[in-house]
Amino acid sequence: MTGLIRFINAARRPEAAVAAAVILACLPRPAAGQDNQNVQGWKDQAELSYVLTGGNAASSTFSLGNTFKQSWARDSLTVKTFLLRSNATSETRTAVGTETDYQVVEQKVERLVAENYILGGQYARRISKSFLAQAGLIWDRNRFAGVEGRTMLTAGAGLDILDAKKAQIKSEAGVTYTLRKYVGQRTTSFAGLRALLSGAYQPLEKSAVATIFIFDDNLKNSVDWRFDWTNSVTASIVKSIALKTSLRLLYAHLPAQ
Repeated sequence: MTGLIRFINAARRPEAAVAAAVILACLPRPAAGQDNQNVQGWKDQAELSYVLTGGNAASSTFSLGNTFKQSWARDSLTVKTFLLRSNATSETRTAVGTETDYQVVEQKVERLVAENYILGGQYARRISKSFLAQAGLIWDRNRFAGVEGRTMLTAGAGLDILDAKKAQIKSEAGVTYTLRKYVGQRTTSFAGLRALLSGAYQPLEKSAVATIFIFDDNLKNSVDWRFDWTNSVTASIVKSIALKTSLRLLYAHLPAQ
């Protein structure tokens, strides 16, 4: 299976990443101590995508994501990782010599055109059936968007607005503390606010649609806000493998210079 990911980075306009035909492997397994009533078990979900195109301008894109979740009766621990690298190779041909006596010189130039890394963890404790408290740590790097490194501590609460068999809607809100370094600049730190809204719907037995919207604001500079919006459609192939197409939109109102 193959996937396609393209990044468009621009000041004061969205960055878009389109991922098509991504393999999504869901591998739930029981925990070793599942006999204990307090342990609900763990599950792991991996996403893999690779695209190779040829011609005068060839490109290759590889991405790998993984979500590990350990659940207990009232607590849960989630660890997420993601990496993406995309290379483009341009080829030029030049004729050297005369019209009747010449040779063709080929030159190939390969360069990195997209690079993104994310590592995060979150611990949540359920206070009631639909309300929970949580804390997390997230690190990411996206040099093509000007972010050399960004570390964010989060703390807040979540609410299950709808929790049905085929549809779920969840919201989260909290405070953040961020250490951020833009490419070629000094590290800055600031407190902020975060809001999240996610939803999932399963119209058919083997297919589902999902969306997640994350909004972050800088309390030190209110115009320095950004959002991360991902929409996806998943169709199961077999019990543990599915095909996933997703669209991710990243926007920074005050991007790196």
